[in-house]
Amino acid sequence: MYKIINEDNTLVKDYPSPQIYETMSDEEKRNIFVFKNEIEKMTVPNGLGKVSVTISYDGSYREKEFIIKYSNGFSKEHYEKEIDKIDNHMLTFSKKNHLYDFYLDSYILLRD
Repeated sequence: MYKIINEDNTLVKDYPSPQIYETMSDEEKRNIFVFKNEIEKMTVPNGLGKVSVTISYDGSYREKEFIIKYSNGFSKEHYEKEIDKIDNHMLTFSKKNHLYDFYLDSYILLRD
């Protein structure tokens, strides 16, 4: 797993993140930021913070992980309920915005 986008929307500079980012299509890059921004419309106002993005590989298959950092004092159960709400919202959002295939390759996760 490789972090490619920080919480502040900057690209990670450490190897191999820039090289991985360069292999992505412009559409995939755009979709990552669209997703990140949409997720943050729910996380930031609810005190869950900003989101970072990592890439992991299942063989040659690239998966996107939108990471919410467990750090604001809420219980893990609270985060899990919020992530379920966010996931449901992103499913609806994806279908409305022709991003359903992108959604299927993406995960919203909680990390310490």
